[in-house]
Amino acid sequence: MSNQLVHLLAQWQPLKDSHQWVLGLIYKTEGSCYRKAGAVMLFSDAGHQLGVLSGGCLESDINKQAQRVMQDGKHRTAVYDDNDEEDIAFKLGVGCGGVVHLALLPVNNSNQYLQLNTVYSYLVSGQACLWIQEINGELSSAVSVCAEGDSDSSESNVNKPITCAVLDTQNGKSVLTVPCQPPPHLLIVGGGYDATFVVTMAVNLGWSVSVWDPRPAQARVEHFSNANFIIESSDPEALSLHSAAHNVDAAVLMSHHREIDSKALATLSRHPLKYVAMLGPIHRKEEIFALAGVKETDFSGYFASPAGFDIGGDLPESIALSIIAQCHAVLAQKLPL
Repeated sequence: MSNQLVHLLAQWQPLKDSHQWVLGLIYKTEGSCYRKAGAVMLFSDAGHQLGVLSGGCLESDINKQAQRVMQDGKHRTAVYDDNDEEDIAFKLGVGCGGVVHLALLPVNNSNQYLQLNTVYSYLVSGQACLWIQEINGELSSAVSVCAEGDSDSSESNVNKPITCAVLDTQNGKSVLTVPCQPPPHLLIVGGGYDATFVVTMAVNLGWSVSVWDPRPAQARVEHFSNANFIIESSDPEALSLHSAAHNVDAAVLMSHHREIDSKALATLSRHPLKYVAMLGPIHRKEEIFALAGVKETDFSGYFASPAGFDIGGDLPESIALSIIAQCHAVLAQKLPL
């Protein structure tokens, strides 16, 4: 199961009233740490541990503290300092050298589940939101993200888009604002054997994945049972409708068929995708663009052809790894658009 927030909440949601729950929330870090501010983990009295807050080094101690919160219903904060020889983090041999500030908050009906159910409803519908949480657990709200200048809200953080968790002071209290994003949605054009590796890697990351191939012998359900969607229409316009309806972020063209790739390319050029990649050498790219009647400048996001990073591999697994890594880097804004 992926550690994407929407997947953690999907496991928690049907069990939220069946057990006692405590949320572990990193609200501040200093130096090198495995997770950053905004990372969450859910603990229950039945032994559930959903998510990850470190590389497995701190979870057992955090779980003990979560059990104490369940016993008395009072929130707690904890600091794990890997530089302090007396600190539990140092004794556990974590070795990252950073400091983690953690809040442990009860999650129940009386505190509106810290609005995690509201966050889940946004994410499961493919919408981003801001989750605003007071560190002592008293204030919690989920609001839709507003573009800069689009809101007259008194909440300063709502008036500007944020890309990472922000800790500030409101009325003398520490408040963390966490941007919650749905997982990326990747569209694969081409349903051949090599596409199965790309789909599997994306699914393992917790991404949503759609597959389209107009050829009846390709994109078969039995070969792509882990994909979220298999687009059954042979009409390239179905890609346009699907991309708009399901907020597709990225696409990889790997049908190994000039007509299919060119029609898909022309259709996808009308959508503001953040990443588009196409298999094949440079001369094939030029040929497909000519057949499609579009230019690379028609794409507002990152266009890669040949697709993926050059990692020196030629097997389908290696090619899939190079494409997913490049796509991930672009979506995380680690490569210039």
